[in-house]
Amino acid sequence: MAVTTFSLKFLAALGVDTAKLEGNIDKIGMEVEKTEGDDVYIDITPNRPDLLDSVGFARAMRYLDGKETPKSNFYALKNKPDLTVIASESVKKVRPVIEAMVVKNANLHGKLKYIINFMEKLSETYGRKRKKIAMGMHNLDAIEPPLHYDAKYEGSFVPLGSEKEMSFKQILEEHEKGMAYANTVKAGMYPVLSDSKGSIMSLIPIINSQLTKVKEDTKNLFIDITGTSEPAVRNALNILACMFIDLGFEVYPCIIEREGKELVTPQLSYREVRLRPSLVKRAIGADIDQAKIITLLNKMGFDGAIYGRYVLAYVPPYRIDVLNQQDLIEDIAIAYGYNNIIPMPVAGTSVGIPDEQNEFSDRLSNLLIGMGFSEAVNNYLTNEEINFKRMKKPIDSERVVKLAYSKVEIYSMLRTSIMPGLLQNLSISAHEPLPQRLFETGLVFGVENGKPFEKRMLAFVSEDSRAEFSDIRSYVEALLGTLGIEHKLEAHDDPSFIKGRCAAIVSNGTAIGIFGEIAPDVLESFGISAPVIGCEIEFMPLFERCCAESGRSNAK
Repeated sequence: MAVTTFSLKFLAALGVDTAKLEGNIDKIGMEVEKTEGDDVYIDITPNRPDLLDSVGFARAMRYLDGKETPKSNFYALKNKPDLTVIASESVKKVRPVIEAMVVKNANLHGKLKYIINFMEKLSETYGRKRKKIAMGMHNLDAIEPPLHYDAKYEGSFVPLGSEKEMSFKQILEEHEKGMAYANTVKAGMYPVLSDSKGSIMSLIPIINSQLTKVKEDTKNLFIDITGTSEPAVRNALNILACMFIDLGFEVYPCIIEREGKELVTPQLSYREVRLRPSLVKRAIGADIDQAKIITLLNKMGFDGAIYGRYVLAYVPPYRIDVLNQQDLIEDIAIAYGYNNIIPMPVAGTSVGIPDEQNEFSDRLSNLLIGMGFSEAVNNYLTNEEINFKRMKKPIDSERVVKLAYSKVEIYSMLRTSIMPGLLQNLSISAHEPLPQRLFETGLVFGVENGKPFEKRMLAFVSEDSRAEFSDIRSYVEALLGTLGIEHKLEAHDDPSFIKGRCAAIVSNGTAIGIFGEIAPDVLESFGISAPVIGCEIEFMPLFERCCAESGRSNAK
């Protein structure tokens, strides 16, 4: 969720009934965070980046209120390309994608700050802090086409908001924006946009030049969007172009010359999705005819038409979240009103009963809560650093379930133990007062004889300045004693625990768990300063032995 600030006066000027605002926001599944004076703070869901903009948000509210009816091809461009951008081969390895447009006869009075805020918000959220996409807005009248998009080793210009010329290196090391976004560029290869005279317009995606600064009296604009993902760049340009068209500005496409080919951007084409009314009825539970479906689509910004037994929905270019008819059905349900959907009993021939393992898990949770522990719920995904290296254990690659195409370093495998996650929790909450006691019941994963497996585990930890082996032993004995589990304790060595202060839990001749004092080098690797004691036990042996004990008691 992205909390976005909107001006109530500006929304009202754009045709929004602010008296209905909170109710309408609730209808579309979003939430008003707070209202302060003229500002309203709204949580915008990640799937609707078009609503991060005041103009796009106002458009959606007008459609929902029925004040405006969408028209297919309203955003289709009729103007011919106005400018050419030549992308060199040098940017291919650093930031390969650029798309652009020209905006003419713009009236920016009272609107410029909202446009800039939207572009910043879109770059930070949808653009992943400018790594995936970044936007630039320039005074068209200050530049000389054609423009060139290159990667350079060095250069200098006067950055926006400054009076002195700075080198690329100086901007990254000294300028506020340079320091904030230095991680988005590769050292030594800087993506740069310049005009035909060689004047630098922007060090991408860091900061624009003072030369092309946009003011409220600027009439003509050049907009560039660069990034690493072509679909993301295209989607962002479409959203931005539709905003300018809604403001009554004239949008002209640009020609992008890249790798010997010419691309005209933006396209602003509508997508046609065929919708079956029977699917709508099945999903919502209401018998809605084709005409009513079109009315509901209109409320969500889609034009529609009857096509035989189907309804055709025309998806505008800014609705990048719509992939298929399932997305349209969700919007139809929103327009219909979830409160208007009549609940129906689920048909079935069986009666649900609680799962025995889940009931036993709840029992364990209640016991540990009674001992002063709080429950944690951690991700199954982790990495070798946390799961093995910090725990001072060797990495056994053949016994680990790895992610084939991990996009981020922090998630590269499925966890083999719950304990590292709990220590990570203690590390994050280091500012909280001691003692801190956490537990978790959940799955761990591995590979045995070439086949993956999963098993349920219980782990608990306690961080306290006076924590010692006798404390964790008392917790273990209390837990197993209450459950009636027969067991014995045996000395055990484990690299995660202090030597001589670690024990194995043995039941029916099988080791089912381990506990002790966490080793100081393990704690240091997690950034934990106070002593920690911990235990990890297999869930199923506890469950099976407890059920067996319960069965014997019932038999007596």
